[in-house]
Amino acid sequence: MKIIFLGAPGAGKGTQAAAVSSELGIPTISTGNMIREAIANETPIGIAAKEVIAKGQLLSDDVVVGIVKEKLKTVKGGYILDGFPRTVAQAAALDGMGENIDVVVNIHVDDDVIVKRSAGRRYCPGCGATYHVEYNPPETEDGKLICPVCKTEVGIREDDKPEVVKERLRVYHEQTQPLEDFYRKKGILRTVEGQEKVSDTTRLTLEAIKGN
Repeated sequence: MKIIFLGAPGAGKGTQAAAVSSELGIPTISTGNMIREAIANETPIGIAAKEVIAKGQLLSDDVVVGIVKEKLKTVKGGYILDGFPRTVAQAAALDGMGENIDVVVNIHVDDDVIVKRSAGRRYCPGCGATYHVEYNPPETEDGKLICPVCKTEVGIREDDKPEVVKERLRVYHEQTQPLEDFYRKKGILRTVEGQEKVSDTTRLTLEAIKGN
């Protein structure tokens, strides 16, 4: 199957994409991971992307489409797209590549819940591990939050700060949410309400996909 995951930043679509990937045995193509890798390696596109993301804005369609197009050339069979497309123009470009998508899963979570989730996230600059102060807390040592893996002090990523998250949500509703109508008209959109327990959301997501 060829599946697309939609959902606001922080809705948990990456987590669900990984779960479905494991269950169905198809790879996940995450533009977010590819972009973060470029940022970490300080490539030209990574440096430019970092500046844009820090402002809560989206990368240009041309850049993102180019990244995905090159990646799809290396993938045989089915896949899951996580983080792409993010605009109707990107969706049209995907159609232009001749990719026939089977189902589009839209993970819906209220904005206020997303802001709370993001504010609690913590990131380890030492080993890259991620935590949440409420759901998956790191260790506490001398009043500091410490990564139990490499003992580095964890912090909050720039794009998890409340003001940045709210701007990303505004941009999402303006530029990405129209994709719901785009795929609804094609008859392949399935909306899943994000649950408090990740496993419950996964169950509903698999039901939506298999019921297609």
